[in-house]
Amino acid sequence: MIPYLHILIRVEDDGSLHALGAFTTKEKQSAYQSAAGLKSNQVRLDFHNGPFEDDTKVIYAGHRRWNMNRFQLAGYFKTEGESWTWVTQEGYVSVLHINTDFDSEKALEKEALERYAKLQKRWRLSSYEELIAREGAEKARANLMLRFYEDALESFKPKSRRDIRALYALFALIVALPFAIFFFLNNAPEFDVDVNQVKWLPDYTSHISYYRSKQVQVYEFQVSLENFKAWAEGNGMQVHRLGKQKTLSRYKAYLPADKEQQTQPISPDGSVTVEQFETWQAAISIRIQDGLIAQSAAEGSATAVYDPKTNKAYFENLIAF
Repeated sequence: MIPYLHILIRVEDDGSLHALGAFTTKEKQSAYQSAAGLKSNQVRLDFHNGPFEDDTKVIYAGHRRWNMNRFQLAGYFKTEGESWTWVTQEGYVSVLHINTDFDSEKALEKEALERYAKLQKRWRLSSYEELIAREGAEKARANLMLRFYEDALESFKPKSRRDIRALYALFALIVALPFAIFFFLNNAPEFDVDVNQVKWLPDYTSHISYYRSKQVQVYEFQVSLENFKAWAEGNGMQVHRLGKQKTLSRYKAYLPADKEQQTQPISPDGSVTVEQFETWQAAISIRIQDGLIAQSAAEGSATAVYDPKTNKAYFENLIAF
């Protein structure tokens, strides 16, 4: 059995995170990083706890889009299907070959691109360059490699003639547009910063900042230790002391840019330092080492942590859809 996996993640200049590979040892992870020519300030190291069967070949990494064209990791999963439940429609899923090496990945990518080029002519698909222009290089590459691994790109095959598909799509769009507008107006996210009261939190909370939508519920507020326990237990959550550091995303990770300018890990020349990246990470997430944690058995991802040093509670619930 494999107890856990080392995950190598590339950090882009704009702060985006892209998982590159999964490894059973630190040495194999370091060898890939060295072969790829990645410096220490260009990567982030992570772990994915198992256990995993010894014959496990791949895992899947979910990437969700946030704050315009940036990506953050949504988690690691054993199946492709499970991955998509945690990724927004604008995100992507990448397949991570366990204990791969850089040369093997490049050879596999070359093989996938050559096959796609042949199918693109046969099925009149968009060129790879058009996919990059439309989706971005990382998403286009990840989608291609995922489909190459899963079905040798057969899922790209058109189900019917292109002109008929276009007419069907246009008709469906015309019919669905009024419903889409109605759905959007009734499902638009709500957010605010540093308000003293909201209808869905008790009166004893204050300084509330939040972002709430159908898929994301993230908020933080001031509250005493006793009232935090009462609130959590009243919502069916079990409260206990933190046994290890816990990281949750904050409302700032989801706010529109015109609502609050987030800390940007980018300098004028386009480079990013470790200090800038850590400052940016601290703005969009919270890490608590000593405190309380409350979790709901009914809603697997609903988690709240309490920091006794600041008398502040942080709540995160990323709802599968």
